[in-house]
Parts: sequence; structure tokens; C-alpha cells
Amino acid sequence: EAVLSRRADEPFDDDREHLLAAELHFTLQSLYVQALSSLRTQVVGCGRSPPHKEKSPAAAASPECTPGETAARVAAIKEMQRSHAATCVARLELTSPPPRVLSVAAAYALSEKEAVALTLLVLQRSHRTALFSGCLGSDSFEADQALLPALLCDASSLELAAFYDEERPHIKEGIIHVDEDYSSRQTASLSFEACDAIVNGLRAEARPDSYRRPYLVPGSSGVEGEAAAARTRAEAKRVKLDRLRLKLSGTKLLMALDSLE
Repeated sequence: EAVLSRRADEPFDDDREHLLAAELHFTLQSLYVQALSSLRTQVVGCGRSPPHKEKSPAAAASPECTPGETAARVAAIKEMQRSHAATCVARLELTSPPPRVLSVAAAYALSEKEAVALTLLVLQRSHRTALFSGCLGSDSFEADQALLPALLCDASSLELAAFYDEERPHIKEGIIHVDEDYSSRQTASLSFEACDAIVNGLRAEARPDSYRRPYLVPGSSGVEGEAAAARTRAEAKRVKLDRLRLKLSGTKLLMALDSLE
């Protein structure tokens, strides 16, 4: 609701808001693909089931949608996609610096569809809405996760093969890992370090606290104890960030994100 309420003349407040808008983009695409699949089944039938017929005016009320009603839903979702995409494009033009995920995509010279695929990989590890999670695990995609980027990013198999090519810098640097099964189907995942850097950035003060419990000096209490705990949290964040930088050292991702700080 917060994303839908924003106007086209408002820039994105931060990376979290941009990723939330991206979640909505993929959710709408997932719903569109599922609704279109339902319409196809109703129109041409499925297996031995005959095509669904429209209800007659005298027919009793039924919770089952007719082809006409499903077609109307498909058209409504498509219009929501168009409106949301246009709003995001306008807001991105006003957003400076650009979101981190798009800066990384530019550093690796990704195409427009490859940048969308990178965003999807980020969200597969960091999504925040239950609806988006449900779309990833829907019946339409569960059978073959290799089809997920093609369906949600509107990319062809050839375009994804180029994105997964082992000679591309983002693959050689280990930013994206590609697995191939016995039937040569490829699936990709973003490294945890890359996802952490893209989602949380590289400024220590802006990153979430470490999961390590603050160390309290024996006998300290009140203001003194709180100050000691704050120093411990800050030190833990610094150490974690140093380790993250070390793991990403020499990558275009690290250079791209450093240029934003």
C-alpha cells in the first residue's frame, strides 16, 4: 500500500523503498502469468476437461470464474503493471544517487533485462512481503525453478544463457553462482556477501547491528553500561563490514558501491 500511494513526481527515499517497489513489480508479473494460465485452461480445456462455457443469465450464482471474468482480471492486472512500471521509471529519473542494485548492474554492463534478473536474485534472498514469497512458491513456478527468471523477467532462454555465461565478470568474480543439472538446465543465485552489500550498503552506521550480544563490562551499569554496549555493537559492525569488504575485494560490485558512499 505504501508503494502504491507514492506519486510519479516523488523520488525513491532509499534502497529499501526501491526494492519494495521491485517486489510489487515481480508480484504483479507472477499474478499475470498465473491468471493468463487460468484463462488458457478455461478457453481450450485441460486434458479431458472441456473448455469452460460462459454462464447463462439464468444460471445459479457460482464462485467459479467464467472465461470472460478471468479475461477481465488479466486485463486489470496488465493495467496495474503498466501503471506501476511507468511510475517507477519516472521516480528513478528523480532519484540520485541511483539505487545500489542498479549501480551494480551498470558496473557489470548488464542489459536492461539482466538488471531485472539481478534485482530478482537480490529479492530471492532479501524479500520482505509474504505475497512476494507466496508468488515464488506458487504451483506455476515450483515445478521448474529454472523457468522463474524467464517468466518474471520476461527474458528468453538465450538472454538468460548470456547472463549466466561463465566468461561474464559477475560470474567470474563469484557475485552470481550458476548451477547446471543433468538436463543442462541452469539456475542462478546471488552470493550472500553480494546480497548483503547491495541491500545494506557499505556505511557502517547505516548497517544493521551484528547478531552478537553486546559485551557488558562486569560491574558496569546505567549510562556506563549502555555506553560500553554501544561501543561493542559499533565494533562488531565494523569487524563484520571489514570481513565483507575482504570477501568482495577486487570486484566491480565493491567499486560501484564505494563510489556511492
